[in-house]
Amino acid sequence: MSGTTGIAALLRLVRRKATGAAAEVRYARRKTIGAEEWTQPIRTMTFTVLDCEMTGLDPARDEILSIGAVRIRNGRIVMSERFYQVFKPTEAVSPKEVILIHGLGPDEVSRGMPLRDALDRLLAFIGDSVVIGHFTAVDLGFLNAALASRKERSIKNPALDTRLLYGWWRRRTSPAGQASADASLEDIVLEMGLPRYPAHHAFYDALTTGMVFLKLLGEFEASGAVQFRALYKEAGVY
Repeated sequence: MSGTTGIAALLRLVRRKATGAAAEVRYARRKTIGAEEWTQPIRTMTFTVLDCEMTGLDPARDEILSIGAVRIRNGRIVMSERFYQVFKPTEAVSPKEVILIHGLGPDEVSRGMPLRDALDRLLAFIGDSVVIGHFTAVDLGFLNAALASRKERSIKNPALDTRLLYGWWRRRTSPAGQASADASLEDIVLEMGLPRYPAHHAFYDALTTGMVFLKLLGEFEASGAVQFRALYKEAGVY
């Protein structure tokens, strides 16, 4: 999920969702950090970078069109460990939206599997890894809504947001008052001189988010912070 369009709406949604179950999980995690756990080196941990492309921003009425994910292990993106699936929505979706925004052909969407049939495979792929995304709370909100519809437990893996990690980096490198955590994925890639893949494609956005994370992680570790709890304090969302 990327692009400057809808950034303000995404931020409003993230802030509105920062209550209830997600807030309880986050509070418990903060207590864990306070208990001086999560001291393992960041580079020894396994991460799953996740991106969902949706028909809108409200899990109550909008649907996931596709999900992409890629693994990060030992500080590197593992291209052999990846996930990508297109889903057939239960409601009709505008061909213009599917083709122009998400780069999916109508035939591809019509042949997609129901989301509920792929959830178990996605959860197995995520396993007990740390989840990474850009506006991660929105992606997890949709996935947890889908799980709730099956009366299954929500995803409670620790989760990080590259938007917040980018905000940390900007605060360190920008003049006072110019730091912003609201940049789109495209803007961050351009600023950091990283390769860019097609936008609004779930797998390519996951791959791009992974590259952004590793670039920012290098900066984070160069500051002297190498334990996961320090990273979660700056970029943890769930």
